[in-house]
Amino acid sequence: MADDKKKDGEGKEAAKKKGLPPLVLVATGAILGGAGVVLARPPKQVEVKVQQPAHEYLTIQHPDLIECQFNPRTQAGKAFAQAGFYFVYTVRDDREDEAFESIKAHWDRARSNVLLLLGSRTLTELLADNGKRVLAGDLIDELDATLFPGRKDDKVARVSEILFNKWMVQ
Repeated sequence: MADDKKKDGEGKEAAKKKGLPPLVLVATGAILGGAGVVLARPPKQVEVKVQQPAHEYLTIQHPDLIECQFNPRTQAGKAFAQAGFYFVYTVRDDREDEAFESIKAHWDRARSNVLLLLGSRTLTELLADNGKRVLAGDLIDELDATLFPGRKDDKVARVSEILFNKWMVQ
């Protein structure tokens, strides 16, 4: 029994000598160490992403009239035709000046290609019920390729519509 008392007395003294439990010391060190790290680091800078401005597509009617007098192909005899039209193109608002410069640079070539296209039509094609619509589609393709050259994704603008001003076939 004396040994038991001795052991109980030693246990009380050992508890008093230990001080704080190791878990508390570890937690306190982590808190103080973490606070030191936070205080020593520069403040966090948040990057704000600026949205690119959304570009609008403008539909512009070109002010110059394309006017042609030509002889359509015939089986026999002669035929005469006149056509005058404007074209409409679609361009992004930030590339409007670039599109106009492209039109100025390729204008003569476009007029020549249109005249060749019109002269290759037969009289029956021009007088058909849907002759003007088919011709308008072909003119759109021709003007688009001539005025705004390049690959489909890299084009400055696109010709989207033909507006006939004058149409006479004899």
